Amino acid sequence: MISKDKRLMILISPLAIIFLGFLTAFLFSKYIHEWAWIPLALVYWLSLGLCILYFKGTKHVKDWFLPTKITSLWNVISLLLGMIPLSILAMNYHLLDSTVLIVLWIVFALVNPWFEELYWRGLLLDATKEIFPKWISIVYSTFFYCISHPFMWGVFSIANTSYHLYIYLVLMGIIWSISYYKTNSLRWITVSHFIVDIGNLAVLCFLNIYIPPGIQ
Repeated sequence: MISKDKRLMILISPLAIIFLGFLTAFLFSKYIHEWAWIPLALVYWLSLGLCILYFKGTKHVKDWFLPTKITSLWNVISLLLGMIPLSILAMNYHLLDSTVLIVLWIVFALVNPWFEELYWRGLLLDATKEIFPKWISIVYSTFFYCISHPFMWGVFSIANTSYHLYIYLVLMGIIWSISYYKTNSLRWITVSHFIVDIGNLAVLCFLNIYIPPGIQ
């Protein structure tokens, strides 16, 4: 069981993480512009990692990734949802025209899902479901997960200010949260998140190399 003090800290931690991310993005974007995504990613991952390590208690990280059948309905739904952005990659792969961009794109996609899923779907949902109905926990986690994008990445990334993105983020937040509750595992959700970050050309969005049609 999580103590009341720790649970309160977990509840307010999204605000602290988003505020710290905003400050990082705002300050660094003044000097290195879109490349501010690198210090932001490092600060963001560090803050998520510290929260996970401090608040997880006796739970082991591996406990969030229990084996579960890929054919489980919610795993299938999660994976199908994650494949939607692959259409972006298919139509814009030519933008990956340098080794540096390709490496950064892959590294971000490999690292980011672990931190975000362990925090937004793992730690936060586990903590809030003990005091809220599950649907409120899902709304709570999804709300802050969604607004973190415009308030952090959106400081310098045009794509992260698109309302189309918010719709997709809400869908992902809800589906992935339900999937976690149904399967008690982040295993295939993390795989789905990896596919999303690969398909949506995340790093190219941060650098404004790829800007979704209609918001240029």
